[in-house]
Amino acid sequence: MRLTSAVFFFGILLFWSNQGLLAQQRELNCTQKLNQAEDMFDAGSLSGIPELLNGKKVKCFNKGGFSKEEKIRAYRLLALVHLFNDNGPEAEDAVINLLTADPEHPLSPDDPIELKYLFDKYRSEPIFRIGAKVGVNQTFIRSIGEFGSYSNLDEVSKEFKAGLGFQAELTFEYTIIDNLEVLGGLGWSQTKYDVGYNSITSLTDLYPESTNFVVSLTETQSQFKVPVMVRYGYPIGNLIPYATLGLSIDYLFNSTISGSRAGTATRQLTSLSLLDNQMRKEWNWAYFAGVGVKLKAKTNFLLFEIRYNMAGANTVRTKYRYNNERLLFDMAHVDDDKIVNNLSASFGYIMSIYKPKKYSNKKLEKKFSKKKNKTDE
Repeated sequence: MRLTSAVFFFGILLFWSNQGLLAQQRELNCTQKLNQAEDMFDAGSLSGIPELLNGKKVKCFNKGGFSKEEKIRAYRLLALVHLFNDNGPEAEDAVINLLTADPEHPLSPDDPIELKYLFDKYRSEPIFRIGAKVGVNQTFIRSIGEFGSYSNLDEVSKEFKAGLGFQAELTFEYTIIDNLEVLGGLGWSQTKYDVGYNSITSLTDLYPESTNFVVSLTETQSQFKVPVMVRYGYPIGNLIPYATLGLSIDYLFNSTISGSRAGTATRQLTSLSLLDNQMRKEWNWAYFAGVGVKLKAKTNFLLFEIRYNMAGANTVRTKYRYNNERLLFDMAHVDDDKIVNNLSASFGYIMSIYKPKKYSNKKLEKKFSKKKNKTDE
């Protein structure tokens, strides 16, 4: 009984090891077939190459056959063979498969003119790109109208300090002409700033012993953004420095203010919603400018960008400036009219989306006409 079990388990091990060897042999066979096909091409023996690489019984283009690099070599070789055999449709199929496997396949100066002409018939550029970036920002407040809690005639100058925030953005990018792109997307940002001042400095004559009414508040805003922009780049090898300009529609979905007031009695304020009190505009717009650099990584890009964002309108709803008694009496604070700007730095990744396709006859005629004009010049 023990002998029978041992033989059984030995048989199972032998079976699995044979399966592994067979798989390895199939992989070696595909590599060997490709090497043999390239040797045949160099020797001028073309007729047997398509059957060797892509015959009915050959599974080298399936999973577990050619590696990616070998697929690229094989499709390129098939394109050349079909071209030299005057087999146009098969050559076009090979080029489509080649561009699918290697969307920006580089042509060599030594490649035959027929192959270059065939490549020119196909769209090898990405149809669009998808980008994503995240980063940090600092908020800068520009006061456009000062207001105080005691007198609008004796305004109190407030000190605004930049706070640290975060942002993220998803973009869809389309190339209009060489180096010029148009982008649209969806973004999210959280911005923060501090405001501090002595709220009754204007009343020192009336209250000389009570002039230390120091207000310290922090406002945090969160908004969704819909940006539209153009970007122009100047390629230098794999680096593409660029500049960008754009506009965005902004929706404020959260705005809270917290802080304290020190003086005759300390007061605390925790997370008061300015939106719930109708003291902030939900909708606004902004314009922005930025510079950055893209680093090409195969067919995709790594990105670093610095951008300055300027709000287009006052964020305060002036009609409801005095709407909250806690802010007005406990904190002795009244909002200035203000523009909320920010400076941001972001890192990102851009992915190219390809769909190789043969150009229409009209587009081919236009393309080759341009190329002929350049050659004539």
